[in-house]
Amino acid sequence: MAIYLSSVRTSRDIKGPFETHLNYIKCLERLLAGAVITVSQSGTNQKKEVEIKKFRKLADVTFRSIKKDIELAREDAAFASIAAPWFPVKCYYALYYLESVLCHLVDGSTEGFGKGGHAGIRKRIAALVSSKNIVLPTSLNRAIPLSEIETYHNISPGMNTRSTFWKEDLCIESLSKKLLEYKLADAKIVEKWNLHTEQGRQNKRNYISSKTLMLLDFFLWYRLKANYKDIDYIDFEKGVTEAEALEYLESYYKAFSHYYDALFKQINLLIPT
Repeated sequence: MAIYLSSVRTSRDIKGPFETHLNYIKCLERLLAGAVITVSQSGTNQKKEVEIKKFRKLADVTFRSIKKDIELAREDAAFASIAAPWFPVKCYYALYYLESVLCHLVDGSTEGFGKGGHAGIRKRIAALVSSKNIVLPTSLNRAIPLSEIETYHNISPGMNTRSTFWKEDLCIESLSKKLLEYKLADAKIVEKWNLHTEQGRQNKRNYISSKTLMLLDFFLWYRLKANYKDIDYIDFEKGVTEAEALEYLESYYKAFSHYYDALFKQINLLIPT
């Protein structure tokens, strides 16, 4: 006799992932609270004034849109459910514009100003942190080898959904593993790994042994997931309440704001307004 498994998703199917990702967002907010960025410039680089002005303007316009979303959600929690799916996209771009300007001011790099600069900026930030030209808060101030993240212990089932998990250092490792999962899934497509073959598995091992990620890559990966897939954890029509949607938006806004403010202040030190 055939046994058919129900495809109907339960509230737990939605709430578990939602609580997990909310913990990750709160964890990042904790790490970024009071963040200060310091830099040491290298070389005598010619500033691209037009690009700097354009990207600072784009950051400001996007930031004002983000603030408006928060204000509307606070006035009516129902709006949080509408704003939430695109919120990571707006937050990422506001940060990307400022990161592009900061990297350019530090060493003259222009990756962020050209097409396809998103991966380039992530690499540039990691390189400048590794060279100590950019110094971030301690927990965020390193590019973590993927091979190191693979050694992190798996957490106990259900631990990542606990309401206080974001306060624990173990949550940092759990977040790192989630970002690694996203990075490897993307690399599998880009690099065309056939993991059914030994060569494909070796290519994956080589990739892991040679690449790094930073916790601040969070904003890029959540933007990509919101843009394209894996957005079920904020499926507010199937189990997440308006109050929880607002909590998600507020937490994301806090994490974003800490980093945005730190970038903004450092850029203003390099180019006083």
